[in-house]
Parts: sequence; C-alpha cells; structure tokens
Amino acid sequence: MADAIVTDLLQYLSKVLTQESILYDDALEEEVNSIHSELILINIFLKNSEEKRNEHEIVKELVRKIRDVAYKARRDIDAVIQDIAIPRSEHRMILHNVEGDMEDLNIEINEIYDNIEKYGIESGEASADATMEAQYERDVVGFDDHSTTLVSQLTEGNLKLDVVSIIGMGGSGKTTLARKIYNDSVIKSHFNCRAWVYISQNFRTRELFLKILKSEMPKSDELTRKKLFKYLSEDELKKKLFNCLQGRRYLIVLDDFRRAEYWNGLRSAFPDESNGSRILITSRIKEIALHASLTPYFLGFLSKDQSWKLFSKKVFRGGKCPFKLETLGRKIAEECCGLPLSIVVLGGLFAGIEKTHLAWSRLIRSVNWQLNEADTICKDILALTYTFLPWRLKKCFLYFGVYPEGFEIPVRQLMHLSITKDFIQDTFHGLRVDVAEIYLKELINRSLIQVASRRTDGGLKTCRIHALLRDLCISESSKVKFLEVSTDVNLLSVNKSYRLSIQGSLDSYISSNSSHPSRSLFFHGLDTYDFNPNHWNWVLKNFKWLESLHFGCVNLYSIPTRIEDLIHLRYLGIESDALKVVPASIGNLINLETLDFRGTFLNYLPEGIWKLRYLRNLYVSGPVSLPNHLDPLENLCVLSTVSLNQQTASRGIPNLTKLGIWFASDENNSEVVDVLKCLNDLIYLQTLKIINCSERPSLPISFPPAITKITLRHVRIKVRRDMKVLGKLLNLKILKLQSCLLSSQLYVFAGSFPRLQVLKLENLPIRKWKQRRGAMPCLKHLVIKRCIELIMLPSRLQSLAVLQNVQVLWSTSESALMLQKLQMNVGFQLLIYPPPYNDSNIKLSKEMVGRKDEGL
Repeated sequence: MADAIVTDLLQYLSKVLTQESILYDDALEEEVNSIHSELILINIFLKNSEEKRNEHEIVKELVRKIRDVAYKARRDIDAVIQDIAIPRSEHRMILHNVEGDMEDLNIEINEIYDNIEKYGIESGEASADATMEAQYERDVVGFDDHSTTLVSQLTEGNLKLDVVSIIGMGGSGKTTLARKIYNDSVIKSHFNCRAWVYISQNFRTRELFLKILKSEMPKSDELTRKKLFKYLSEDELKKKLFNCLQGRRYLIVLDDFRRAEYWNGLRSAFPDESNGSRILITSRIKEIALHASLTPYFLGFLSKDQSWKLFSKKVFRGGKCPFKLETLGRKIAEECCGLPLSIVVLGGLFAGIEKTHLAWSRLIRSVNWQLNEADTICKDILALTYTFLPWRLKKCFLYFGVYPEGFEIPVRQLMHLSITKDFIQDTFHGLRVDVAEIYLKELINRSLIQVASRRTDGGLKTCRIHALLRDLCISESSKVKFLEVSTDVNLLSVNKSYRLSIQGSLDSYISSNSSHPSRSLFFHGLDTYDFNPNHWNWVLKNFKWLESLHFGCVNLYSIPTRIEDLIHLRYLGIESDALKVVPASIGNLINLETLDFRGTFLNYLPEGIWKLRYLRNLYVSGPVSLPNHLDPLENLCVLSTVSLNQQTASRGIPNLTKLGIWFASDENNSEVVDVLKCLNDLIYLQTLKIINCSERPSLPISFPPAITKITLRHVRIKVRRDMKVLGKLLNLKILKLQSCLLSSQLYVFAGSFPRLQVLKLENLPIRKWKQRRGAMPCLKHLVIKRCIELIMLPSRLQSLAVLQNVQVLWSTSESALMLQKLQMNVGFQLLIYPPPYNDSNIKLSKEMVGRKDEGL
C-alpha cells in the first residue's frame, strides 16, 4: 500500500542523510534532501486523505500513482546508493528524475487541496489516532444452551468412541463454541488427554498426526519432536498416535473439517477402548455430519436479542448504551442476520467512532443491507471494517496473509517482521516492540485477530486469524501490491507485489515465474522439502533488494557465501534443524537487525557476527558458542540462547534487555563463575535464562536490579542461600525453576519476593515446600508441573489474597488434593491434569495439612 511504501522510503532516506559515508558527493546529498522534502508532503496527504479515498476515483487513482512512483523511487535510490550496475555519471540524473516525479505528484495533490468543497480533504498534518486500550472478549453471547448440550454429549452416554459434529456456515461461531467447550472445567476434568487440530484447506493426514503427537509431548523434548517431524512415515506416525492414545480417555477436536473423504484415512488412528473417548468435529459442510455417530448439532443464527447483546457488549465494553442510540443500535445488530462474526467485527468498528446518531447513520450506509444474505453481508461488513482501520493498523493486518491458513502465528516473530519493515517506528514512549504489541492488541480488540495462546505472565504468545478475514487480507493485499501469496492452486505471479509468501511447491512456482521485485520473501510449504543450491541461486538472482527472508517448513542444509549479496537484508529467519554452519560472510549483511536461528542446531557463530552494528535480536537454539568479541554490539537487545565467555559478557553486549545462557557440558567451573559475575554489568537486563549449570558453583550473590523474569533450568540451587538472593530482587515478577538440582525442601523466606506474580515449579525433586509470613504477597499464578515427590505445600498459600489461578500438572495426588482444600478457602481457579479418578480414596495426611510452616 502507498502509506507503507512512502513511510518506509522516508525512514530509509532519513537514515541515508544521517550517515555521511553513504553519499559520496554533495550534489547527491542535495538531491536526496529534495526528494525527502517532497516525500514529507506526500506522506501528509496520504494521512489526510485516508478516510476520503473511496469516495472519489481521482483520489484513489492518485494514491495508486503515489504507490508506484514511491516503489520505483526506492529501487532507483538503492541502485545509486549501493553504487552498483549504473555508472556514477548517471547517478545525479537518476535522482533528479525521482525528484521530478515527486514534484508532479505534489502538483496533483495541491489541486485536490484547492478543491476542498469537492473532495473534503484539507492540507496540514493529520492527527494521530488515539491508542485504544485492549479489552479481551471472554464471554460468548447466546452459546450457553449449546455449550451445556454438547458438554453432556461429550461426557455422558455411550462409553464407546463417539464422533460429535457442530455444523454451521462460516462466521457462525463454530470454532468459538468448540473452544468454549474445550476449555470448560467439566471437559478438562473428564478427559485426561485433549488435543486441538485445525484442518486447513490444504490438509495433510501426516500433519494432523504430528500435531496431536506434539501436543502430548513435553516442549523441552525438542530433539524428539524434530525427529518425529522429519523421519517417520505417515503409517509410522499413525501407529505411534494409536499407541499414545491407548489407555487414555481422550478428546480430539478437528476444527473446520472440509472434505468427507479425509475421515477414511483418520478413523483407524483413534483407538476405541470403551472408556468414553470423543472426537469433536466442526464443519461448514453438512455431509461431514454423516460420519458422526451422534446426531449432528446444527448451529443456527443468534436471535435479535442475542445479536443486540453481543453488539452492545463489543461497542460499549461493559457500559450502557445511551437511550437515544438503542433503537438504531438494535437495527444495526439485527441487519447482521444473527451471524456472530459479522456482529463482533462490526461492533469493533462502531466502538471506535463517535457515539452519535449522525455518525452511526453515516457509517451504516456503507453496507448493502438489501442483499439480505448472511454470507454476502458478512463479507461486506469485513471489508467495511478494514476500510475504516487507521493506516498504521491496516499495514499490520495485511501482514497476517504471510502465514498459511490455520497457522498459529508466533507473536514475537510477527512483531520483529513488522518492526523490520519500519511499520512501527521508534517512539518517545517506548521501544518499537512495545508499540507493535499495542497495535496487535488493537486488532484483537476489534475482533480481527484471535488470541491462540498466552505466556505464563498473561502476555500474547501466539495468535490466529479467521479464514474469512484471511481471505479479505489476501484480496486487499493483492489490490495494493502489498503481498502476493502463492499456493499450489495459484502459482502465476501477476501483481509483482512488495512481498511474496510461497505456501506451496517452490519448484512449481519457479517454473511459472521469473524475476520479481519483492523485498520480503517467505517460505511456508505445507510439506517439508529440501532447499537446494539451485533454489538459492534463484533467490540471489531474482531478489537482490530483499529486506526480509524467512524459511519455515524447509530442510535448509547450508547458507551460501554469496548471501552477502543481499546487502539490504534486515531480517533473516531459519527454522531448519538441518543447518549446522553459518558462513563468515553473514557479517557483511551490515543492515541486519534480526537473526532468528531458533530450530537450528548450530555449534558456533562466525566472527563476522560482531560486524553487524545494527543487530537488535539474535536467537539461536543453544548451546551455541559466540566468538571472542571485537567491538561491542551497542544495539543488541536480545541474545538467546548462547554459550558466553567472560570477555563477551563483560564488554561485548552492554545494552541487553533479554539474555539466555546455555553452558556447554565441557565448560570449566572458573569460566562459569566469571560469566555469572559479569551479569551485574548488564544494567538494562530484564529477562534472564540460565541453562545447564547443575554441576557448577552457586548462583551469583546479586543480579541486575532491573530484572523482572528469571528462568533456571538444570541449575544447582543451594536453597537457603540462593532463594534468599532471588527473594531480594525487588522487581522480579516471574520465576521459573525447571529440572533444577536442589534439596528435598524448598524454603521461601519471610518478606521475600515482594513483587513476584508468577511462580513455576517444574520437575523438581522437592518433597516439602515451606514458606514464612509475608512472602510472595503479589503471587497471582502458580504452576506445579511434574513434581512427583511433592507431598507438602505451605498453609500460608491461603493468605495470598491476589492468587488467581493454580495449575497442578502431572504431579502428586497429595499436592492436588491439598490445593483443592485451599481453593475452598481462597477461591482461586484450579486446574488439575490429568484429573484424579479416585479422589475419594485418597486421604490428606497430617503432614500435608494443619501444620504451620517451620521458622526459617
């Protein structure tokens, strides 16, 4: 889109003008300054005209022209600045022509400003949109009866394996209802194995088996997960899944099932042991219900009252609708034909405009209500909502088309991509990543994006987009040349967009297309394929201006030395476990800001890594050795997870905010001690992870004062000493102890951990946990996982007034029952998994209950 390209170009020119070494001639600098000035005026026009573009064809055409001119200008300016392929004698003339194109655009813009009566567009700076606070929709309107009925079908009746189906049109709330049921406390207690799988349009049986198996494996067992993914055949996976489910009462949700013939290849993977196991299917296709053993549940439309309740809830966020708007509001909700997706998306739009009869009346004229068909009106409403998005949110929304249908999108990865493209700029109020998260929350608040999972602290971890909204995203991207998506169905490139996402066969795409001007390239194949030297040659030949390059589902065995030719690259992401070595030439990619090698198994990084002056984020799957540092990386904020030496820790990474250290098995004790002592030099550090320090000396006696999150995995902990040190950290909010080596008793001292909100204890050998008065007063979330020896919890947990939820996962029945008793007094949410089957046969021992904690 024009806004994104112009903003990107402005940022780029600002960077060029502030670096004297880039422009070798004063005349060139003068030309670039002129172009920059013209662009500022064009950018102001784009902001001022945003809400009027669809009203006048002349304005729409001018915006399209701006996009094409800016796109060409970027290519020409790059060619001059990089001093390649064009004789220097022609450089000034090229820039002069670019400036002339910009001047012509501003002449047309001024003509529109002069006709304010006709176009309604005024000159001057456009005001910034106020940041909306994100609110999450937790309740589902009109689904209570549906939920009660379906929960009964899933938990009662026949003990034989049954298939339950929810049938309804797109946007009717099938997935929302299924998710409500899936997370129901009765369901969680009844089934000791649950898995959720989204069935994409390009469904693969093997992929489904993998998803269910991975959901039942500990995430820490990454190597096993990779081997499953890479080496087992479909039949081997089916057998493994069958064995995994045997002896368990399971619930498998197959969301958005589309073709009846899929079922024949799936049915034999699910054992029937007459224990009440169930499969829940959601689908738009009525024929799918024929495979359900129970009567299909057809999900109809919301009633008028239910529609109004949902619409009102979205618009007024729990407040009351003014009396003067209720009649009109009910009419708007009624016209949505009872389709929940239409109602929540339209409600998100009305929530952001003036609450007056006039403003609402103007807006509803944009929807062709006379069509009177729910699916057509739904698409019209989605398109309308996109039209009224602020320009900053449109760019973020369109980026969701990069990912395949049904993909669970990593939030951090999405943020780094949008930051890399200068969609989110540095602000006085915070880091760009914080602004990116605010934008994402705004899209969630408008019901355009859904939360898929959250981090331990409640922050966003993964998200997803509804299939209908993704279709809108791709169609709008194509119109403005923002993004082209290539699948096995759609191979031919027509638009030559700014970004390209290949979500099908790469070889088929290459044979159908040649040169491409894209600056962002993404590989998200449905099946894993080998990325060979010929593929690399194609990329290096046809994508010389790449700024973002991401490899998803591919086997990438090497990176060629010639990757240094991609001099504009700012983001490089590789997830392949086949990659073992990174070439030294990567140090010549001087514009790199993010290197994401998570999922690879590198042994070391080349010395050239220290030449990347703009690098902000470096992710690897440790322990990966860093070379001895040369000059410090002043811009590096995130480094995880690596094997550090003392020199690098003390002088090479001064401004880190997030650090993950993974000590190699052969690391000597003195080196470990020296590295841990250097942590105090990282005064900006907020998040710290330490892995594989179980045979080493104790933790340091102090940590950086700004630290808010600490994760210790396979670390030796001297309880009385180290818990006292950790407990004195005034800003610590999250503490995770995973597979640590410590004594059988966990001590928490009086008044310690004053601001701790999240505590996770995983795979610890402790039998007793003792806690003194006044400790952890702010604790909200407690997770006890795989602590198979824990039989005594502190009675002082019941004095924690703000405790909200507790999870006991694969731990002792004694600890689960102790928490059940505490729950009656405190009232927190309690999840026990797997659920105890014979609660009545287990008695609480005197050792568990009634004793006050010993003095510490």
